[in-house]
Amino acid sequence: MDLFSVTICDDDKVTHKLVAKYLLQFYKKKNIELQLQHFYSAEALLSRAADQQTILMDIDMPGIDGIAASEKLTFLNPNINIIMLTSKRERFKEAFRIGATRFVTKPIELSELYEAVESAREKQKTFPDLIVEINGRQWRINQKKIYMAEAYRNKTILYLKDRNISVNTTLKKLESRLCPELFLRVHKSFLINMKYVAEIQDRVITLRNGIRAMVSFRRETDVKRQLFENEAYWS
Repeated sequence: MDLFSVTICDDDKVTHKLVAKYLLQFYKKKNIELQLQHFYSAEALLSRAADQQTILMDIDMPGIDGIAASEKLTFLNPNINIIMLTSKRERFKEAFRIGATRFVTKPIELSELYEAVESAREKQKTFPDLIVEINGRQWRINQKKIYMAEAYRNKTILYLKDRNISVNTTLKKLESRLCPELFLRVHKSFLINMKYVAEIQDRVITLRNGIRAMVSFRRETDVKRQLFENEAYWS
């Protein structure tokens, strides 16, 4: 049975009770074991930032509110998925600024809750590390951290967030070892991680760290279709 961890941070005990009830019922039907953590203040949650994966965060709480807490949490643990719980739509812009991925309005609508939490669960999926040879040694690289791969002679350059790595394999061989849920071949020389696409204009893709990849003419229609259909692009 799969295991999924969700944290609820809200000063209202009724919200904890209802959300827990709805999510436990939902994931029981999916044969997924749900692990719930409960915090009633942002201060208590911040002391456990490293342990968190998906958080349902109330915005209006005494002391540190949900917006300020989320900003600190994403700094302490960049892999956290934060879903905001609020009745105040005017604060959505603030929440987007600090990296909230979804919103659930109060009073809680079940379809909205399930869609938001399922989206977070998809993000938590793990992919096997890519094992590559660099200067005669084997290295493990987390696939999610690869922004782009570019063919260079009989080698491949891997672009990470802030550095490049040259590996002893062809782009074609590398593509067969990477997860198709994340990676898309856009050109004979470029393989991009859809999660990091910032924009596509004409036949140029810009990734979130500023690097660019050309889209071949014959692949253009299919690339655009796959980008807009693939959840990794929107998450």
